[in-house]
Amino acid sequence: PFRLREHPISFAIQTLAKAAQSLGLSPTPNSLAVLSEASEDRPACNYCGGCLRGCMLTDKGTVDVTYLRRAEAMPNVTVKSGVEVLRLESDGTRVTGVIAHEAGQEVRYTAPVVIVACGAIQTPRLLLNSANSYSPHGLANDSGQVGRNFMETLLTTTSALHPDNLGSHRGLPVDWVAWDFNAPDAIPDVIGGCRFGPAMAESDLVGPVAYASRVVDGWGLSHKRAMRQAFGRVVSIAGLGESLPHENSYVDLSDRKDRHGLPVARIHSYLDDMALKRLRFMTETCRDIIAASGASDIFEEFSSVDAFSSTHVFGTCRMGLSEADSVVDPNCRSHRWPNLYIVDASVFPSSGGGEAPGLTMQALALRAMDMLIKERAST
Repeated sequence: PFRLREHPISFAIQTLAKAAQSLGLSPTPNSLAVLSEASEDRPACNYCGGCLRGCMLTDKGTVDVTYLRRAEAMPNVTVKSGVEVLRLESDGTRVTGVIAHEAGQEVRYTAPVVIVACGAIQTPRLLLNSANSYSPHGLANDSGQVGRNFMETLLTTTSALHPDNLGSHRGLPVDWVAWDFNAPDAIPDVIGGCRFGPAMAESDLVGPVAYASRVVDGWGLSHKRAMRQAFGRVVSIAGLGESLPHENSYVDLSDRKDRHGLPVARIHSYLDDMALKRLRFMTETCRDIIAASGASDIFEEFSSVDAFSSTHVFGTCRMGLSEADSVVDPNCRSHRWPNLYIVDASVFPSSGGGEAPGLTMQALALRAMDMLIKERAST
């Protein structure tokens, strides 16, 4: 069970929840890294709606006020910032060093165990840039799977003006989620699931600048009057859908180089027919929820068909039982290099039906480190 109580749902988002319920969906409170009650030296959320712009109160559980702060207080931990890891070195049996750029010069770190957690884009880039005579196609890439099986999050969003002023700029992002179509076979005639939730904050429609540039037309005094009439009335619904591995979706190295002369990552994104069917269903459902809420003036729609979404990305170093078709084993350890672990979303073999990867990434990391501790204790 969660340690703190769930957050109250804001007035505007209650309107969208009732609309979803009228269509047979089941909105449930979302789990969020935001305090609903004061904890330690951090206050409870004040529901200002600014979560995606940085939280001055520190009730939002970002890494700086949670893990990093605790890590820095430990006597055997050093946290370094402003350091760019360039490549990993190996000697044919183990990873022997981490080459980094720090304070204007190249430095080398060594450790008995190296843990990589750079995400589904930068982890494969680091491994591919670490090719050497022992691993000519990239470190840990004996299977040829580093960078393959790239999965993005399919996204579609519909936004409209509601006839009532709901104060929709207030509240938390996505404070409810409808998981009714989350299962892989939940959508008729479609493989892969999805979820639905409010998206005013995710669409960046919680401030006057967004209203002035995307919602309200005009100029001068008439524009000011229209702004006063419209502000707080936007309702927005998003669908997040499953992405499945495809041979045309992958991450490799570009011809472009960074300031250190290393190739940057290049993303190849491909939507097949099944992904388009999933997006079509998500878009139609979002429109139905908006209509059921009483809003009819849709002013903006966009989806993964229009633009690539990097909200949640997965794959590229997937885990598996066989070293022939995966990069790490079920404990996130490289099949090839016994002292190399990868503990980020790149190890995911699938993306799920719209779930955010954060909790799963933390669970995988905790399990991997438990196994490492037990193994080292027994030797």
